[in-house]
Amino acid sequence: MRKAPRPSRLAGISPLGMWSISIGLVLILVGLMGFQVQASYRRTIDVARDNIADTARITEEQVRGSLRVVRLMLRAIAEAPRNDPNLLRRFMATRARVVPEIRQAFIVNAAGIVTISTLPQVEGRDTSQRPFFTGARDIPTGQDIYVSPPLPIGQDGNMVIMVSMPLGGADGQFDGIAVVSLELGYFQGLLKSVHTGEEGAGALLVTPEGDIIGRDPDPELYVGKNIAKGGAFAMHRQSGGTENTFVHVTVTDGKEKLSAVRTLREPALPHLVVIVGRPLDGVLAPWRSEALTIAAVIGALVVVIFGLTALAGRHLVALKASEERYRGLIETQNDLVVRFALDERLVFANEAFAVAHGQDLGTVIGQSWRNFVDEQDHAVTAQAINDVLQPPGFRATVENRMKMAGGGRWISWEGAAIRDMAGHIVEVQAVGRDITDWVENRDRQSALVRDLDKSNRELEQFAYVASHDLREPLRMITSYLGLIQRRYEAALDEDGRQFLDFARDGATRMDRMVLDMLEFSRVGRVRDPLTRVDLAEVIAIAARNLELPIQESGATLSVPQGLPAVTGSAGELIRLFQNLIGNAVKYRHPDRPPAVAVWVERHRDGWVCTVADNGIGIAPEYFDRIFDIFQRLHARSEYEGTGIGLALCRKIVEHHGGRIWVESEPGQGSRFRFTLAGGDEA
Repeated sequence: MRKAPRPSRLAGISPLGMWSISIGLVLILVGLMGFQVQASYRRTIDVARDNIADTARITEEQVRGSLRVVRLMLRAIAEAPRNDPNLLRRFMATRARVVPEIRQAFIVNAAGIVTISTLPQVEGRDTSQRPFFTGARDIPTGQDIYVSPPLPIGQDGNMVIMVSMPLGGADGQFDGIAVVSLELGYFQGLLKSVHTGEEGAGALLVTPEGDIIGRDPDPELYVGKNIAKGGAFAMHRQSGGTENTFVHVTVTDGKEKLSAVRTLREPALPHLVVIVGRPLDGVLAPWRSEALTIAAVIGALVVVIFGLTALAGRHLVALKASEERYRGLIETQNDLVVRFALDERLVFANEAFAVAHGQDLGTVIGQSWRNFVDEQDHAVTAQAINDVLQPPGFRATVENRMKMAGGGRWISWEGAAIRDMAGHIVEVQAVGRDITDWVENRDRQSALVRDLDKSNRELEQFAYVASHDLREPLRMITSYLGLIQRRYEAALDEDGRQFLDFARDGATRMDRMVLDMLEFSRVGRVRDPLTRVDLAEVIAIAARNLELPIQESGATLSVPQGLPAVTGSAGELIRLFQNLIGNAVKYRHPDRPPAVAVWVERHRDGWVCTVADNGIGIAPEYFDRIFDIFQRLHARSEYEGTGIGLALCRKIVEHHGGRIWVESEPGQGSRFRFTLAGGDEA
């Protein structure tokens, strides 16, 4: 069975299926948003209910405490002796000053006539029809004070609250009332202390009949109004409980609010009602902000989802076409392509791999890669696979021998890790190319290089031995020529003596050439160990070796300060600079004293050294020839030498990894330049 590369998950989804998934995801997001918004709404209302209920409870406690103070004051007045009106009047005035909001205190007899008052001008007035008299007279059993609705009192018509307590006679019958009048501010301060200052919020104190006796804010607009027929008061009365919270439309300002309502249920006190309310808009403001934020996020996500779906839809066809082209390319190319799982079993192989091994694709899949690799290369191949699984590259290359249908072949493989959607490595893909011919050529070239190296070593050894051994017969020839000259010079004519001089000169020049050949053969074969070499010290030694010719020629040598240090052979570098400076002095211009300058410049990853002179110069056609061994541009009668100096310089530079060249103009001078790799700053 033939297996192809596995297609991506995206390629298996149709455009319609992709849009269905996107719409389903959007519906899920909208549903989650609705659930979250509803839950947030309930949570916001519940938290607000608890908070406002606590506020109403605190307000109730404060109102209860205030009424207790007034009740105690009335109880003290009621129990005081009434046989001395002046004394009782002073007593009531003293007690009234305890509460700054009390305007007056007075006693009313059973007929409703004011008998004793802290304000004597009201004594004798009839109050029998006033609510504070009738309310105290008819007070329910168990209560002993009555709080009236606000009443306009006096010429200024200011609103006050009358709090009255019934008086009992000696026979236990109704004997009148004790009364104090309270300014609205007495309860107003309590309500203001619990008011949050939020616009539309408020706190009310209401009589059991629904009359407002205190409100904050704007008490002047609402105190005295009756709210018994609507709003939170009516709902509270209908519920029959002592504490409730409601969402309702208020009677006072017509706004929708969340209100907490509590009824005072302490014995002896009137059942006043405390109402604390907040506008529903204010309660729900954080929820609305949260809901809008959630809606904006969901909206953005919907736009992103639909946008990505549209983008993915446009690329889906291209992706499928690309995967088809990829499979066609992999399956038809000549390179070998395989994929194998981490258990070493092949999960894919292209046609070229199966054909090369003379097997069907169905039989190749599932086998271990070890079945196809020569046993000698199992270890190196396994190591390469292990390298593919390691960071940071997750790639590796290896060369191994494959057991193919036509015999063993060398294959160069490049492997890479394949990851799943979660980013885990699950497979290794390898692409191989037959390099058998290249390996054979490489082996042949390696053999040739080894043979060439061996030949070069033999040639160098031959040159050294030959040069060394030639000096012995040369010394013998020179010795016998000297012996002939001493013994037979008188017997020789002029031609004989001249012939003898020619022979001695030839032997001397040959000895010098042999010495130069010995030095040339030693370069690269016998060399000093590579160390850190100071160029300033190298040039100084070379100059000392040339001290006599420099003095005789009147030459000047210019060397700058701060020359760098390089890595090289000190002995060879000394010979290099000595040859170049010596040539500059030797090939001087007859019309001017020689001037030689040495300097060094930084260049790329190394140094460029220059030895410049003002000598006779070199024609361009000889720039390459002068570096060949035994090449001379002048007759021996003009300049001494064997023609090996510059060849020796080139060999030294090349053995230091550099190159040497000349820049010259005939009659003006020359600049010999060469590179030295590496080194440090001076």
